[in-house]
Amino acid sequence: MAGQDNISVFYSSRDTICDDCNRSIERVELIAFTVARETLCLSCADLDHLIHLPAGNAALTRRSKEHSKLSAVVYRWNKSRKRNERRGILVEEKALRRAEKECLADEDVRIQRRVRDAKRRAVQDRT
Repeated sequence: MAGQDNISVFYSSRDTICDDCNRSIERVELIAFTVARETLCLSCADLDHLIHLPAGNAALTRRSKEHSKLSAVVYRWNKSRKRNERRGILVEEKALRRAEKECLADEDVRIQRRVRDAKRRAVQDRT
């Protein structure tokens, strides 16, 4: 895969300030952390050119990440479960457009496969 797997960004859970440019970061904006746990806005982290692709479409996510030279996983803190949960990825716009075209091209095949697999699982569940 072309994308990097170790970059993570988070939704800010409170208002804060970027430690690099001193810009005010509002609650629910995306932020990144340095190794020293400094808070950075996406501009200072050089990730502001990436587009957020929400979770929910595995084929589009997989293909976008594959085509993107730079990607980052987006997390949000879940208070009730007390853990960070994945909320999508950041990818390059060109990679997202290419992945969307690929998904449209084989959408019929994927739908047929889902129907066939659902029937197969239903038969297995009866036995």
